[in-house]
Amino acid sequence: MSNPPSHDEPTAPGNLSEIFARLTDVPLDHVDKLLDTTESVYADLNRVMEHPYWADLVFHQGAALRALREARAELDAFRAEAVGARNTELGITVATGVIGDEREYAERDERKRELVEKLLRPPRQGRACQLYVWDRPYENEEEPGPYSGIRVVTSADDEMGVLNYTEEDEEGQLSSWQTRSGDPDPQAPVLRFDLGSPLAFPADSVLGFAELRAALDEFVRTGARPESVHWQQARWGR
Repeated sequence: MSNPPSHDEPTAPGNLSEIFARLTDVPLDHVDKLLDTTESVYADLNRVMEHPYWADLVFHQGAALRALREARAELDAFRAEAVGARNTELGITVATGVIGDEREYAERDERKRELVEKLLRPPRQGRACQLYVWDRPYENEEEPGPYSGIRVVTSADDEMGVLNYTEEDEEGQLSSWQTRSGDPDPQAPVLRFDLGSPLAFPADSVLGFAELRAALDEFVRTGARPESVHWQQARWGR
């Protein structure tokens, strides 16, 4: 008969995806309520400015707000990591599309295909869109995110466009490629890095929607630089 495991011995983990799913249940709403409540007392503090305790009260209120905001940021980061860990265990990737000022997220295949169509036909023709694939939604570009992404610039009227794939290595070095047409169209529209930008993509980087769609569908499926189209090192000018 074997001895029962001691408290110092790690037990075998259960279903890891279920464990990580539980860890995503972070009470951010409770912290938000604490923040709102702590901020709301400021009006009352202004009514007792002449009281000798006022300065200490304001000091502690400010310290509490800073601590709560820091705690919220760390809890949100904890939640995001747990989401990534759960999705990795389940083999799930999330596509994030940046269209104008909006971010859209797609996890299921059908939703990813819909997102690709939106990227090909943004509300403002010629405005650059971004596409990322990660183990979680890419919610904040000011925080560390996926190492690669695709800039999508199209002319929906011509049903043509260009892809600009960028990838960052572990040392922070950035590499950039543009699509390359094997048979450039002399009537290809002029497409710029973004609306109003002086940088124009070369004419031989412009492809038809069928090729662009295939490449983007591949990217949201694999997260790697698509092999269904040809690439060239990024350069600018017609």
